[in-house]
Amino acid sequence: MSDEGVRIEITVAAPVELVWESFRDKEKVRHWHGWDAPELEAEIDHIFFQNAEEDGTTLVVHGHDTFELTPVPEGTRIVLTRAPKGTSPEWDDYYGEITEGWITFLHQLKFAHEYQPGRTRRTLFWPHPVDLGVSGKPFFESTHQHGVVVEEFGPGLVITSPQLTVVTTYGFSDEQLEAVRAQAVEPK
Repeated sequence: MSDEGVRIEITVAAPVELVWESFRDKEKVRHWHGWDAPELEAEIDHIFFQNAEEDGTTLVVHGHDTFELTPVPEGTRIVLTRAPKGTSPEWDDYYGEITEGWITFLHQLKFAHEYQPGRTRRTLFWPHPVDLGVSGKPFFESTHQHGVVVEEFGPGLVITSPQLTVVTTYGFSDEQLEAVRAQAVEPK
């Protein structure tokens, strides 16, 4: 981490205008941010709308974490610059976890645009790694996370780390989601 804060960069194969809508339309934020949970609506509203400033291609949340969208030949480059640790002392204990969350969410954004544009997302979440008994095509790798595209999930995206497992599906019914949940082998 530098004095400027953590920088996360990702390229999405979609035009800036479409990617920007994914930050400014609440329903579209649901297609990539977080996972299905009772508090998701309030979290989206709090982060992206109540505590955000924007200028059309730059979004600043909570007065410090900054998303910049830039057109590139491949689509849209998103650069998230996190404020340096110490900017919000009440959140310093969670700085690493928040950074890891943004890595997860930005890859979910990329996946939504590149594999399932406009489709409704359904997710499963575990606060630890689980074995789902599936394999997939590598989608991304970071220091602490691994994401794979799993065809049998729609195709869907499975992200694992030492702290979590997130399964992102599109078009799945309640029964299909429960079948995926049932195949998860919990750690011993």
